[in-house]
This record gives sequence, C-alpha cells and structure tokens, in this order.
Amino acid sequence: MGGPSAERAISLITGKAIFENLNRKKYDVSWVEMTKENKFELKTKTGQRFLDLQNKDRKLFDCIFIALHGSPGEDGKVQGMLEMLGIPYTGPNTLSSALAMNKIFAAQIYFANGLPHPEFIHLKKDGWKDYKNHVLKDVRLKIGYPAVIKPVDQGSAVGVSIVKNEKELIKAINTTIKKFPWLMVQKFIKGQEATCGVLEKDGQIFALPPTHIIANKGEFYDYKSKYSKGGSTHICPADFLPEINEQLQHLAILSHKVLGCSGMSRTDIFVADEQDECEGTCGGDCECGGSEHKHAHNKLYIIETNTIPGMTPVSLLPEAAGKMGIEFPEMLDLIIKAAL
Repeated sequence: MGGPSAERAISLITGKAIFENLNRKKYDVSWVEMTKENKFELKTKTGQRFLDLQNKDRKLFDCIFIALHGSPGEDGKVQGMLEMLGIPYTGPNTLSSALAMNKIFAAQIYFANGLPHPEFIHLKKDGWKDYKNHVLKDVRLKIGYPAVIKPVDQGSAVGVSIVKNEKELIKAINTTIKKFPWLMVQKFIKGQEATCGVLEKDGQIFALPPTHIIANKGEFYDYKSKYSKGGSTHICPADFLPEINEQLQHLAILSHKVLGCSGMSRTDIFVADEQDECEGTCGGDCECGGSEHKHAHNKLYIIETNTIPGMTPVSLLPEAAGKMGIEFPEMLDLIIKAAL
C-alpha cells in the first residue's frame, strides 16, 4: 500500500481496509507500506524497518496482496519485481498490468477484439509542441466536441477534464501535459456511467452485479465524486434494463479475458444515450431472444479496466460482491486463492 503516485492517499485507505479484513484464522498478516521513495517498510506494533526483499526478507511472505493504486503498483513494475524474486502476488501479471494501466494500449486491445471503446487520439508533450495544428485538426475531424482529456497512465480520474470547444482543449492540454506528458483526447459519450466487477473462483471467472454510478458533484465521476462524502450514488444491482445489465457483465468478463487479468478486475462502461437499431435478429443478446424484429439497443462503450480497484468496504467491487452474498473477507480470500 502507499507508493509515490498521485493516488497514494487512496492506496493507504485500500490497504488499511484489506489489512483489517483479512481472516486472521487463515493468514498471518503484515503491514507493508511503500514509501514515496519506493522503499518497502514493514510496520509492526513494536516498530518498523525497511525490507530487504532481494536477500534476507525474500522468504518472509507467502503472498503479497498488492494495494498500490497507480504506478508502480498498477502498471506492472512491482509485479515484475515480485516475479523476479519468486514471490506470489495478487492480481494480473506484469504484462497484463502494464497493458490495462496504459489507456492507449488497452483501447487498442479492445478494438482488436471487437469490443466497443470511444474513438480517441493521443499525443505526447513533444508532439503537442511540434504538431499542435495537426492535433487540433484530428480532434475536429475524428473526435468532435465535447471531448475528454485524460492522462494515459493515471487512475481515479486524476487529471481528467471535459472540454467543450477548441479554446478549452488548448488550455486543458497546456495545463495537464506539464504534469502528465502523455495524454488521450477521447470522444465524449453522453449517457450514464456504470461499472462491473469480475472475480474468480476455482479457476472460473464470474461477473458481479453491475453498478449504476450517479455523480452528485461535478460533471462526471471524478476524483471528488469518488472519494468525498456524498459525492456519488451507487445503485447495485444497476437499474438498467435486464438485457443491458447482462451486456455489462458480458463486456466486463471479455475485458478481463482479453487483457489477461487474473483474480479480480473492474471495468468501467458507459451506457450511451445513443442507440443502435438492429433489424432481423440480434443473436439472442437482447430480450427478444433473437427473433425477427426491430429493436433499439443502447450503445455500450468500455472506458477502462481497473486491475487494482478500490478495496474499502464501501468501494464498488466489495459493494457489488456483497450483493451476491460474498462478504469482504471472503472476497479477499478468493483473490488470494487465485494468486496461489
């Protein structure tokens, strides 16, 4: 838990919740905090010390429960280190973590597997300086306005903004790119926000009930809405049509699979106001059962897949698991079993 990223505070809250809810009858639990200097510190009732995982402390742990949001815990760096040391850990492997954390790579994998994702372009700091007019033209022709600006490798909606015109776009890029040198400009999807978690049991992947997220503060489910009191309302199971909920679960499982996730994930999806009308049959994916018809479907767009979702008792993944009768300690146990 902890770490140097912009999500350090949330990571500590997640780690604390995991530490307090792990079953002490099954596990001897240690508190290990990653400092802002990327050192691992073991904290006990009698004191604290830095760990030497390469040498004397290598065999100290049977499994590491990773609760690091952002880099280096969510982008494959810590996973790669632990793999080299031969220490088991929760969640996806090095490659899957890196792919899921990078919004560009993840989107390309979604597209390659026929999964829906909003259109986007991406730019780096040097490219923005040298090819600003080309970027603005691409946004006009391919993305349109409003548009969403987001860092490629951040979570918890850190650095995300919505712009309504070119002037706002230029201002947002100039501001955000100073701190985050690789950005995505994504098509704005008008609709409702949803998320759906995935867990594994005995090698079988299953989806949790989807959640409809309503942001009570701000234009969208941003950092303030996620973590401030009363910032959002979670409706779980989601109050969409049954066929929409089924599609949300289906997309969450597919996202988990194509990115090579393991143990757990949570995929954020937009239920767009925009609709597709299919004629003839729709393969049995809607309530019509595939019969001859004309039927309007809300378009769904995958936004991203979180490989280390929030893990407080009121976070989205534990909340949805609870709706299936899976209590928080049991959910943590499933995640650990998937890692061993």
